[in-house]
Amino acid sequence: MKSMNHFDSTVWSRFLDFVFPDERSLSREEVQAELKRLRVDVHPSLEKLSRILQQARESEGARGALVAAKKRRSSLLARLIGIEAASGSAIRETLKEMIVERLAGPEQAVYARKLENAASDEDLRSLLDDISRLQAFSEEAEDDAS
Repeated sequence: MKSMNHFDSTVWSRFLDFVFPDERSLSREEVQAELKRLRVDVHPSLEKLSRILQQARESEGARGALVAAKKRRSSLLARLIGIEAASGSAIRETLKEMIVERLAGPEQAVYARKLENAASDEDLRSLLDDISRLQAFSEEAEDDAS
């Protein structure tokens, strides 16, 4: 058999135009009729495309949530870095303000007690970490609720 590479692309284009109809000139009904004649079922493909589009919409929502979480994280980190740089007594005062402003009820009482019993800077940092995580969880819960 001779190699088919020796024909120019123009020759191939004319040959294919002769063999196959120009699908751009076909109406929707003609395309559907041709698919039906060839027994081509497009429903699985359409369902797959629909699932892909739904996943794309859901991932956009997830991206928005991720951007919001990154913004919250950067502000929390900035606060933590500022607090960590402070001295032990300044950390204690900052923690006291955080407990009073951000916590209520039994949580406030528990963390106030933990602050009273904190002896070292490590205890204070641990308490700060606990309060920051609690605040992050409560912000996530508020975001989920809205």
